Amino acid sequence: MDSGRTNIPLRRASSSLISPTNTTASNIPVEDDDYGEDFDLSISSHKRKQSGIPLEIAEGMGRASKEPSLDQIADEEEGVGIQSSSMMSSLSPPSSPMPEFDELFNGESRRFRYANSIKFLSTRNILILALTTVLAILMTIHTPSQPDPAVDVSPPVEGDASTEDGEEHYEGVGGGLEFFTEVNHVRYYKSPDKMKEMESEGPTPADTEFGGMHVFKNVCLTNNIDARSYENNPTTSLRGLIYFTRDEEDNSQRCVPCSNSEDMDNWDGTYEDEGVVKHKCGMNGLHTMYATSAGDWSNCIMEEENNQMMKKFGQTQSPMNVTSVHFFQAPTFLLQFNAFDMESSLFDMLMTYIPFWRKFEKNEFPFTSLISHSVKGCVSHSRHPFCELLHHMAAFWEVQDLPWESDENTLYCYKTLYYNQEGYNRNLEHDGHVTKETFSGLREILFNGFGLPRRRTVEDREEDAKIEGQDLLGTKIILYDKKSRDETYWTDMEAVVTQAKSLEKYQDVTFVVVTDFDDLSVAQQARTFNEADAVVMVHGQHMANAIYVVDGTSFVGVGCSETVPLIGNPRFMELMDSSYRHVGKCQEDNDDGSEACVVCQDDNHFTITLPAFEKMIDDVMAK
Repeated sequence: MDSGRTNIPLRRASSSLISPTNTTASNIPVEDDDYGEDFDLSISSHKRKQSGIPLEIAEGMGRASKEPSLDQIADEEEGVGIQSSSMMSSLSPPSSPMPEFDELFNGESRRFRYANSIKFLSTRNILILALTTVLAILMTIHTPSQPDPAVDVSPPVEGDASTEDGEEHYEGVGGGLEFFTEVNHVRYYKSPDKMKEMESEGPTPADTEFGGMHVFKNVCLTNNIDARSYENNPTTSLRGLIYFTRDEEDNSQRCVPCSNSEDMDNWDGTYEDEGVVKHKCGMNGLHTMYATSAGDWSNCIMEEENNQMMKKFGQTQSPMNVTSVHFFQAPTFLLQFNAFDMESSLFDMLMTYIPFWRKFEKNEFPFTSLISHSVKGCVSHSRHPFCELLHHMAAFWEVQDLPWESDENTLYCYKTLYYNQEGYNRNLEHDGHVTKETFSGLREILFNGFGLPRRRTVEDREEDAKIEGQDLLGTKIILYDKKSRDETYWTDMEAVVTQAKSLEKYQDVTFVVVTDFDDLSVAQQARTFNEADAVVMVHGQHMANAIYVVDGTSFVGVGCSETVPLIGNPRFMELMDSSYRHVGKCQEDNDDGSEACVVCQDDNHFTITLPAFEKMIDDVMAK
């Protein structure tokens, strides 16, 4: 069809196609030229409707202009007829070859209805109707809304029938009405004042066998927006917990969290800042604030003295000015970790969560949703390395990853919140919390999930070598100097590796230098570590990839600092069937290479001589 032609609606008359807006059809395709006997009627009817007034009303208007008496209309209905020639003219049907449609079907009753409408629309009746309407409106406005005593308006309790998704609810609170909209088990409040007062509970242990996971009831979470910019160790793992109670309502600093200067491993512990804020501090990763309601907390933190104290502590919270509340009704897990440090995430979050994951997957997860302010959409779509690990191990199976809005005025609250305590098993000091059997099972899942080429145990690799007619001779060592980051790094690594490659004793050794781990995907990083027999690197979060190495791998951390990284924990190496060694600052001149050590140029840069490098590699090969 020609794109420039206007689409004209067509009306079918008999067997023809005609335009109701054009009396000529010469330029319109038709089935034939015989329009049928209905054509004149359709055209004339269309012309009469050009005024936009329906035909019956237009005719009534013509009659009303003659102001007939009610007696005359009644006489007409009785067949007497009206003597006025002008009235007869106005009431006579139009001269048309065809009668009007309504006159074919009881036109007399139509005129009777018109007469009744004249009676109903009298001035007096209109005034009475208007007055009645106004009175009804006034009564509606001034009558206070009270919940129907016959209707249960109490909030849902455990065991109530499930809420239909998208259904709206009204809940009675005192003498007024609380309004919220509930969608997918989340209640949306347009104002914190519309939310009823809550009373928090907890923490209670989530499990009687393992520690480190706690359950809270009726609490809200905030984000520490200062923590991301801490000069030392910036983090995304700090939250504020709003705990609702009237026990602290007389404390003007009830809404101020303690500083992050202490290790708070126990909810009931006593910490230095309690003397300043005059309330309990909470625990690692979850700093407590107290309030009587969401509105009370928002008002409290906006007070100048409290606001300045939060800034001083590095504990500025978001949201600050609460204008809306999202209240999650389904049991929710708080997924919290430091997105800036993969190694910390592995030990602070995963090493606490592993035994619960193993138990939940065998039985049932006690929570149906999770929320992560560390990384948005962590287990649903994020490509963050730690989130990829959680995804491949099916850490939460079909638990829903809740979205959250980047809105500084919305407060997130939870009817039931599960908190996996940050750092609870960081140093693996809780015996039996992570067993070798459980950890080996986790690694097998990750090996399969990432499709890693080398099997985990030495026995499995020997079996594969026999099948493929190969042997396990040769050693692959991966090295990383960390030059790609503006941190501590090894200044001459590539030069010394090049020299070592030329030595006869290392002809069966493959040295693999990684330039920048940021250039590798999560799967590529996992594969790089999986293919290594030894790992020689400057300390950093990339060492978290150790979880993908095969049993028996040797780790060497190099640098001027004497701090042992988290993967260097002997308990972790035991779980991995691997070994760790730290190569630090030389104590004296080491020109003869008698010691495997580094020469520190300053606190952040170091070199290593070829003899010292040879000593380090020889020690690795010996194992």
